[in-house]
Amino acid sequence: MGIDAHNLNFLAHAQDLGVQYGRTLAIGRQALFVEDRALRAHATWRRQQPLQLPAVAPGRPTYFEPLMQQWFGAQQADSVDASDYESATFVHDMNLPWPVLSPQRGQYDAVLDFGCLEHVFDFPTAWRNAVDLCRVGGHILHALPANNLSGHGFYQFSPELFFSLYTPERGFQMKAVLFVQKADPAHWWRVASPLDVKRRVNLRNSHEVYVLVLAQKLREPGLLAAPQQSDYAQDEWLQDGGKALATGVSGWQAPLAALGLLDAARRWRATLQALGSAGLALPAPDYERLDVAPLLSR
Repeated sequence: MGIDAHNLNFLAHAQDLGVQYGRTLAIGRQALFVEDRALRAHATWRRQQPLQLPAVAPGRPTYFEPLMQQWFGAQQADSVDASDYESATFVHDMNLPWPVLSPQRGQYDAVLDFGCLEHVFDFPTAWRNAVDLCRVGGHILHALPANNLSGHGFYQFSPELFFSLYTPERGFQMKAVLFVQKADPAHWWRVASPLDVKRRVNLRNSHEVYVLVLAQKLREPGLLAAPQQSDYAQDEWLQDGGKALATGVSGWQAPLAALGLLDAARRWRATLQALGSAGLALPAPDYERLDVAPLLSR
């Protein structure tokens, strides 16, 4: 759990999109994992004074509070964790609902989930806690594993989940869904909404990929039904007779199936697809590449 260069830049981009950090809550007390050179570059882009960090003992982390206070205007920077081993402000297991009468509910301008909820088994409860802690008009920020990080936590997350969770009908406005590749801090990729392109937005590559999500809470959502995946929830997607979801053998596959070669052909096709998509670039139009430096420069 921590703020790396991608997450630092995401905080700044969210600020440009209207996020206020006066009262911020982090799920997990966030350590700062940004090299001094990257901090200096960020200060230059954003025309900030150099960050003043407290001295810490060798091997001990620097935490996020000074960053939020000095660069993002936080008057209060709280954190919550399942144990007190990192001295979080609150000790609470996010698998459990936040107490109904707690004074923290609905009080935070920003709730940060940077590398946390993939480690919580009961994701729906943990997510709802984040929503309930955020004030109306406040924002929820996620930075979570999306691809090639199997084994890191319980889950990897599809953008589809967040496009389905954060809808106006459910009381939210989606402001950003981005893919970032850990090896490429200079670029982000804006992810197309499956609702807009009327198809599943899939990713195949060989790099560790995180999904960054920014959503605003427009009202108290009350009880929420479980969302349905876009292509099952939108009737117009099925007006072609379900061809997009068909699983039968047709076209070029039929002759190969008759010869008993279909499985071999599919394996070769999957191999070629993997080789072709192993690089850094993500395919348009589902992904639009953004240069980070000019996006954040003031």
